[in-house]
Amino acid sequence: MKISASRVRWSLVGLAFGVTTMIGLAPVVSAMNASDTAVGATEDLPALKLFNQVSLGDGFVQTLYATDASNRPKVLAVKIDAAAVNTLPTTPTHDGQTCFDKDGDGINLETDCASGHERNLWFPKIPGLPFKWLMFNWQRNGHGPTHVFDKPHFDFHFFIQDFTERNKIRTGPCNLVINCDDEATAMKPVPAQFMPAGWGMPGAAGRMGNHIVNPNAAPANGDPFTQAFAYGVYDGHVTYWEPVVNKDWVVATKPAKTCQPITQAPEVELSGYYPTQMCTRYNSAGDVTFTMENFVQRTAPSGS
Repeated sequence: MKISASRVRWSLVGLAFGVTTMIGLAPVVSAMNASDTAVGATEDLPALKLFNQVSLGDGFVQTLYATDASNRPKVLAVKIDAAAVNTLPTTPTHDGQTCFDKDGDGINLETDCASGHERNLWFPKIPGLPFKWLMFNWQRNGHGPTHVFDKPHFDFHFFIQDFTERNKIRTGPCNLVINCDDEATAMKPVPAQFMPAGWGMPGAAGRMGNHIVNPNAAPANGDPFTQAFAYGVYDGHVTYWEPVVNKDWVVATKPAKTCQPITQAPEVELSGYYPTQMCTRYNSAGDVTFTMENFVQRTAPSGS
């Protein structure tokens, strides 16, 4: 199976459903099939290994992981240290990685760009792990739709799609800085067995693709925005899994551990280990750690 690439920005058109959402890579150190097998379900985090780190503000963002004795994934984590949380970039709103000169008068980082401040990191090559890399975004002003994701927040794009394939999706004048032809590709429907029932296709965004969310879940249903989830799609394929976390909620409530299940599609296109739970943690040092946990083994239908 080859999954085409996407560049993502939230579309303000058709977002009535409501949506849940390196340039340099800096290496450093729920319905399921009967064949699905639980792996590594645990109440507390095991020891995490650092895989990748990039700078953010005066601190850093890291990808970390844990595996079991058979080298199967137990936890994938993204850590934002306290120094970064306390010095997040605010000016300009966007860092210029996803822009398009709409008016032909030069790039304006406030009006011609999207995606906030982006950092890209790798995940380890664990056998059976579908996720290859992470696109992290700090969105100072949030994004559309209004009263849904218009709060300062972090986007965690766990990409199944290759980094190079994602980079082929062009910026342009449609929706949120996406090429109009690529928007049409992003909006292609995903076969029903590969998407949770009732989830909608609200629109495409530059350098990511389309987002599909549950219109009956927070914050799309009007409930408070704390942490939420979206599937990313491009050319009829699921290309990333995207948790979204409200920064103000994390800093104000300081959750020791807050988790929610990840709604699963009936089938997956790629056999492997997939998480069934996402969690946000805030520790006494002021670090924020987001995790994907409770992995299960899923087998793709033959011929996919």
